[in-house]
Amino acid sequence: MKKHLSFVFAAALVGSMPAMALDCGEPPLEQPFVPSGVNATSDDIRDARDAVLGYSKKVDEYLSCMDQRAAVIVPYLTKEQKTRWDEDLTNIHNTRRDLQIKLNEAIRAYRRQDS
Repeated sequence: MKKHLSFVFAAALVGSMPAMALDCGEPPLEQPFVPSGVNATSDDIRDARDAVLGYSKKVDEYLSCMDQRAAVIVPYLTKEQKTRWDEDLTNIHNTRRDLQIKLNEAIRAYRRQDS
């Protein structure tokens, strides 16, 4: 009876784990539009900032999920696969960073034209 209850408990525990824990989905590739700061209105800049913050949050969630996934699968990857894994995640992070830099440049250009 104890073995049966142990099995039921173990099955319930495994079944209660999030099914998507290791499926991070596709990386967030659709970047928001960042207007030129020279021709932008304050609403355009605000909307772009909000969109970039939302995109950045999606990237953070994706990278966090991939870190959790890496803990499970990286020990089984070849050296080349590990290198590719790292390169892919670095590219996603760098793309986000470049978008944030573009937004900061647009904000600076907007402030220069506004003064």
